[in-house]
Amino acid sequence: MPEPACEIRAARPSDVPEIFQMLRELAIFEKLEHQLTATEDDMHDALFVRRCAEALVAQTVHQDDSERQLVGYAIYFQNFSTFLCKPGIYLEDIYVRPKFRRLGIGKSLLRKLARIAIERDCGRMEWAVLDWNQNAIDVYQSIGGDVLPDWRIVRLGTETIKELAD
Repeated sequence: MPEPACEIRAARPSDVPEIFQMLRELAIFEKLEHQLTATEDDMHDALFVRRCAEALVAQTVHQDDSERQLVGYAIYFQNFSTFLCKPGIYLEDIYVRPKFRRLGIGKSLLRKLARIAIERDCGRMEWAVLDWNQNAIDVYQSIGGDVLPDWRIVRLGTETIKELAD
């Protein structure tokens, strides 16, 4: 398949159904579909009402606008490094549909995110990768990413947060 021309742009509210469908595809790929409890409305609210996260999309570019399709996305939010006293960007998800992988689209999404990090004077970009996803690990290392073996993610779910708060 020849490399499709892709535009990387900020997501729009009208993109939410397609982004959400790709999120479902990602959950299936990661064998975590049972954890996907959000709805399209939840995603719209998070991205465009509460604005607690942002999204980029990769869209194919064709002369005929009716043929354009979303083929990937990145959802991210700003965090903070006390050691640097600078903001950072945490990449929550990056996904490219299978038939569009290995065409540089994922790297284009990461490159656009790096430009945003520079514009915002961020000290770092971080994200997690599943230990069995060697293809993703290889991509991240190829762009200079350090996969940190000595750090583990700690997570409190909704119920545990409530218990801790009480």
